[in-house]
Order: sequence, then structure tokens, then C-alpha cells
Amino acid sequence: MGFNLGAFIGGMSRQIVSDIEADEAYEQQLGLFKEKQDILSGVEIEKQRKLKDLDLQNKIKSLKFIGFDDQRAAQIAMQGDYAVERSLAIAEKISEQGGDVNTYYKLSNNSPENMVDLEKEIKDTTEVNNKISTSTMGVSGFDPEMMAGLFAKPNKIESSYSARLAVISQKLAQNPNRSDADALKSEQEKLYADLRKMKEAEREEKGTVTPSFDTGSITANVNEIRKGALEGFGFEIGIDDKIKNITEGNMYKADLAELEVANQLNIRNTNIADPNMQLAAQGIRDSAVRSLKDYGFNTFYNKKESVLSATDNTEFVRNASQGRYRQGQVVTIGNKIILYTGVPDYRTGQPFIILTPDMDM
Repeated sequence: MGFNLGAFIGGMSRQIVSDIEADEAYEQQLGLFKEKQDILSGVEIEKQRKLKDLDLQNKIKSLKFIGFDDQRAAQIAMQGDYAVERSLAIAEKISEQGGDVNTYYKLSNNSPENMVDLEKEIKDTTEVNNKISTSTMGVSGFDPEMMAGLFAKPNKIESSYSARLAVISQKLAQNPNRSDADALKSEQEKLYADLRKMKEAEREEKGTVTPSFDTGSITANVNEIRKGALEGFGFEIGIDDKIKNITEGNMYKADLAELEVANQLNIRNTNIADPNMQLAAQGIRDSAVRSLKDYGFNTFYNKKESVLSATDNTEFVRNASQGRYRQGQVVTIGNKIILYTGVPDYRTGQPFIILTPDMDM
């Protein structure tokens, strides 16, 4: 059978045409896929924008509800979650003393002629920072002198309690297994018990509570509790108090430890009601919750294979009580998302964080 050049050329031509058509079809499908992905990306971007707008509106509403006017509420909300949380706590303190939150917060003006005033505000805040037991740094706008008056220093007797408790906390933080650790803890408990009796008597006599702890004492307490909490979650702490074995994978455990720090501060402050300790506990707790929410959402969207589900609230509570969830487990109930922490939140009493705002437990 002879070679047919014409047939060969014709067949090759048909194959070339077929390949071209296949390539064109592929390019068309690829184009449609990319177009679909662009649409989906655009929808997701718009969804996230709306969620951010809604979150900002909710922040402003919370600030207005506690007493800030429209302008001040908007300026604080634009500074982010931390500023809102701290401002709400400060506003509660101002309200307790019968003050007006708007007189404590100065509206900012970003015009060039206001830069001198802004620079002075920063300098003044730095100068009086040692007068404020729990700093408002990170929330620009609050009058530093007025804040210094709001958070008075402990009196002489309570300063001695504060100083001794700080020394004990420092010793236990440096070496929790020291030979006299039990004796130090016993002394610590007695000092707190005596301080509680003193504050209860003060409340009965004056109807008010004055500060009992200064910045150094609160910091020492935090460091002591934090070291124990971090070690409880398997972290190794170096001599510089930094975590030696933290990774992206276990970072959420450090935030869980921070929840425990806030809990312990709140327990130590029971019946003492020191406003500075309260703000410290709240700041640590709110920061941990914010980070854990980020972790929870990241897990839900990017590690769906690790997300568990429960049919309803009853099943979720039952599973949690039976130890079926690890700490840091993301669980869904329908279209609702929860992060199980295993650490009871002193504010809510619950060992979980609700990630979606419409959750009803």
C-alpha cells in the first residue's frame, strides 16, 4: 500500500484545526472560570466591606450608648477594637464618679495649625503616665491630666500591701519552685484577705473604693500569673520572659493562657474592686478574645477539614461537658460559628467565644 501524501497532509491539517479548536475551547473555559472567580471575589470583597461597615456602626452605637457624642464616638471607633474596648471601660469609671465622658475626651483636629497641640498632648500624656495606674496609651484623645485625677494612687497603707504583693509575685515569677514558694503563697493569700477586709470596711464607711494597687504591683501580678498559665499550655519561658517555643500553629494557646491571666486577676481583685486591676484584667481579656476570634475565623475559612459541627445548642453543650472538644476547636451549629476555649470567661462565665453576632446560647 503506497504512501498517500495528500491524505497525510489532510489528516495533519484536520488535527491542527482540532487542536486549535480545543485550545480555543480551553481558553474560553478558562476565561469563564476566571470571570466567575472575579465575580465571587468581588462578592466576597463587598461582603467583607459591609461586615466592616456594620462592625464600625456597632462600635459607634456602643460608644454613644455609654455617653460619647457622635463626633467622639466616631473618632474612637476609627481607632479600632482596642481603643473602643478601653474607652468603654474608662467611660464606665467616669460615669461611676458622676463625670461627663465628653469632657475627658478632646476632639482631634488634623489641620497643620493643630500639630503643635497634638505634639503637646503626646508629651503631656508621657509626662503624667506615671500618675495613671492603668495607662490609656493607644487611645488618643483622652485628657492626660484629667485621667491622672480619675485614677488616683493608693494611700500609704495600701501602698505597703501593694509593694509587698509585688515582691512576692516577682519572686514566684522568677522561680515558682523555690524552696519557700509555699510560705510566699501563704503570705500572699493572707495579704489579699487582709486587703479585702480593709476594702469592705471602706465601702461600708465611705460607700466608695479607692485604688489599692499601683502599676508596678499590677505588672508583677500579671507576670507571675502569665508565666504559670503559659507553662500550663506547654510553653517554655526564657530568662527574658519570652516564649521560646511559640509557633504559628500554637499561638492561639498563648491567647488562651491570656484568658486565664485575666480570670486570675479578677479572682485576686474579688471584694477589693481595685479600678486599676479591673482595667488591667479587662484589657488582657479583651485583647485575647480579639485574637482568638481572628484565629477562629481563619480556621473556619481556611481549615474547614478541622471544623466540627453540632446539630443544636444542646448537643454542643453536651459535647463540651463530656470533653469531646479540644481547646481551640471551632464548632458550627447551622450557620453559626463558635470557638471552644475550655477557659471560662470571667465576663460571660462561658468556656467558649461566639464568633457570629446572632448566636443565641
